[in-house]
Amino acid sequence: MLKTITSISFLALALLFSGCGTKREYFEPDSVNGKVISGGPLSSSLKEAARNGASLKDGKIITAKGEEKSINLAKGESFLGEFDGKFITASPTDGIRVKDSDNTLLYAINLNIMTASASIDKETLAVITSDNTLYIIDMNANVTVFQKKMDAIAAVDSRIAAPYFLESLVVFPTLDGKLAIVDRKSGTLVRNVVISGEREFNNVIFLDVVGGDRMYASTAKRIIGISQNVNYIDEDIKDALVSGERVFVFTKDGRVLLCDLELKVLAEKKFPFAIFASAAANDKLYILEKNGYLIKSDLELKEFEVFKFPSKIDDFLFMTKEKIFYKDNFYTLE
Repeated sequence: MLKTITSISFLALALLFSGCGTKREYFEPDSVNGKVISGGPLSSSLKEAARNGASLKDGKIITAKGEEKSINLAKGESFLGEFDGKFITASPTDGIRVKDSDNTLLYAINLNIMTASASIDKETLAVITSDNTLYIIDMNANVTVFQKKMDAIAAVDSRIAAPYFLESLVVFPTLDGKLAIVDRKSGTLVRNVVISGEREFNNVIFLDVVGGDRMYASTAKRIIGISQNVNYIDEDIKDALVSGERVFVFTKDGRVLLCDLELKVLAEKKFPFAIFASAAANDKLYILEKNGYLIKSDLELKEFEVFKFPSKIDDFLFMTKEKIFYKDNFYTLE
């Protein structure tokens, strides 16, 4: 018996020390072309970031265009985005508020639940709440035109896409992996498009429309393109973006897929052990990696440069086509 116990003890110790010796591997480029230099300080450090903007600890906001504005958020209030010159904020106590650039309150409504995302077109407010309920609200008349609770959800990804207005329709990127398409005037659900059917973390993280006739949407498991045909790619997806005639898909295992508008993969680049924090594109593609690197590429994924970012990414981050906002500084992409 003693012999058996001793053998098991040695096995347990061997497994323990074997586990302790496992070292996590991080992205390390073959060469670094330089350092990312700060473009200047912010009025204070970032408090939080969403798909369409960020907020600072002093109450100011950063818009999707990278502009710092004095909307003066109250304690606990979050900035959801700027649409048609109107700024949407939300808080657990005061609900949704719509303000203009002078910080004047234009509209307020309390749905008695947290707001996941929202957007505005003219006088129409579209809202997705944290329990996956969709709303279309006529702000002029203060009337709810449409309200529907979608399937129950267990957990969501923090990247939540906002509703998209498409002429007479509102496209809701739901928290359960669908696109709910609603006629904004009649308040009728026209169509439900299922992107993926995962039980958790299945919210739509990306939604964009190109040319008025092509729509792209992604969950963490699938990206689809809708035009005359429906195309899709199944991957473990970190994020996606559309730039001109190109669709970029960023995977959780450090790959970048360059696709055409039909989601045909034209090129692929692997960055071993990379964890992508955010990405943007203008005339170049910029990818910020969590270990503290900025990857710069041409739009065909043929030529690459890597620059050292001042620190690892371990806090809120917001990135536009022109700038990176991190902690209490901004960095210009050029």
